[in-house]
Amino acid sequence: MPIVASGDRFVAGIDLGLVSEFLQIPYDPEPALPVEELKDRLAHILATATRLTGQIPSENLADKLPNRDRTLLSLANHIVQIAVGFVDMAAGRQGTVRAGRGTDLDRDALAERSRTLADEVAGLVLDPSRRVSTYQGLFTMHGALERCAWHTAQHTRQLAMVLEGLGIEPDAPLGAEDLAGLPVPDKVWDD
Repeated sequence: MPIVASGDRFVAGIDLGLVSEFLQIPYDPEPALPVEELKDRLAHILATATRLTGQIPSENLADKLPNRDRTLLSLANHIVQIAVGFVDMAAGRQGTVRAGRGTDLDRDALAERSRTLADEVAGLVLDPSRRVSTYQGLFTMHGALERCAWHTAQHTRQLAMVLEGLGIEPDAPLGAEDLAGLPVPDKVWDD
């Protein structure tokens, strides 16, 4: 990942607002989605991922993703775990182990975890400017939530594409309005 360093100080280059502050240069980013909208989007993304995961035939859950060493069930678990990591961080529980981390939940347990997680996200009271340390570097809480939302959205797009590859019409996949304002890449896959 990109890092900007000066002496023994550094900042992750993913958050351009923090980079500009670090370098003391002006930066006027496009307005980010407000925290409450990001929380709503994340809940919608989790519900969409759960619905799409439910469409994957049982015999295909152990199939590998294209050019990756990850199964479809692992991808579905990863989507939920991204949000679990954010909730843990927001609640000051960094480094804790919660259901599903390091092991794949089955489809039913994953769907239940996703539903309770959406409630947890909705109940979070966040200070958007609070700085938090993540495995990708220092972010504002707002920036970390945005990253969580677009990261889960990108993987949910991948679930929909996998379903299409199996000849299954995805049930209400994420659309342009769900992705508007999120910095998701144009491509669903990076290769």
